[in-house]
Amino acid sequence: MLGSGPAKPPESYDVPAGTTLRIDQVPEDRGASTYVEYFGGWIGAGWVASTDEGVAAEPCAADAARRWFLADGTTELGEEAYVIVANPFAAAAVMNVVLYTSDRAPIRDSEWTDLVIPPRRSMALHLNTKVEGEPAVAAALEVSVGRVAAASLGVSDRTKLRGALGWTEPTTGATFPLMQGSGHTELLLLSTAPESIRFGATELSEGQPRPAGGLTEQEHGPAAARAYPIPVGPGPLGIDLFTLEDAAVVAALRAVGPGEDIGATAGAVAPSDSWLVLPAVSRAHSTPGAVLVNDGDAAVVATVELLPREGGTAAAPVTVRVPAHAAAAVPPDFWASASGAALLIRSDGRSLVALAASTSGEADAFALSMGVPLPPDP
Repeated sequence: MLGSGPAKPPESYDVPAGTTLRIDQVPEDRGASTYVEYFGGWIGAGWVASTDEGVAAEPCAADAARRWFLADGTTELGEEAYVIVANPFAAAAVMNVVLYTSDRAPIRDSEWTDLVIPPRRSMALHLNTKVEGEPAVAAALEVSVGRVAAASLGVSDRTKLRGALGWTEPTTGATFPLMQGSGHTELLLLSTAPESIRFGATELSEGQPRPAGGLTEQEHGPAAARAYPIPVGPGPLGIDLFTLEDAAVVAALRAVGPGEDIGATAGAVAPSDSWLVLPAVSRAHSTPGAVLVNDGDAAVVATVELLPREGGTAAAPVTVRVPAHAAAAVPPDFWASASGAALLIRSDGRSLVALAASTSGEADAFALSMGVPLPPDP
């Protein structure tokens, strides 16, 4: 585990084939992160952070990078926004941080210019110290020396949590699966372009596709980060973001769960025919759920398999049919039979997108966690 102090000696674990390993750790500070190295076969990894009333979850970054963009920030009353930056390497990293809001010019602060991240350290950048009262605050990290990994962390009223992995490049489109929400959902969009752009969003659900939140040819201002409300139902769905004239953007999705906790995800910029979906639950009395989104022109049939903890048992695999331009849920009783297991999802050769959306505890702590696409078979 990495933090503000010297890194502790690494711990070694064996992960038997076809199983899920959960490692419990208590971070020393808010800026802590975990660096995972593996040898032999391939593994997928993710993290779950929890308090008494909140849960945050997302997959780990596949690699460090020289650029990161994080769209899920808000510094309104009762909200604390952080960017967690990890440098797992033996040499220091140096970076500049640029903040974007809806109307202000890009914010460059001298304290976050040529900012040094010491080797094998991790730190939390508190966005509220640079800009307050903004419904959307996005951050861009420009690394001049070394490479880092970055994710956002949101803390609401001190106990509720959400988190989203950053993007390393802007793109012209992305998909954001969702389920189990209360209907209060926001699409967070960042454009660093010096001119206005236009974009739209389509809701893919169990019914016919339709514009999401009325976003069809929405204008988005230059060098700006904004939040766009999208009222949705609690069922399985996907928000398909697209831009016009190949404009490049960064985005995230923020949704209120059935309680008051908020979940967030960075979505997926590309579909895959195979996914590993890691649990997003933190404690007993949990309701794990998974949603599959198909933006293709033909139906997809996916086989869903449980990967139990070592020594555990799992129900037989099930199949889920996802119609074209639609979304479908994994049967809830299936994952509930082994809520600590990961899901291995393989389609019939067509591509889709997969996400975990789960509640935990009596407070219905809500978390969204994107699946991890499996690498191609050698």
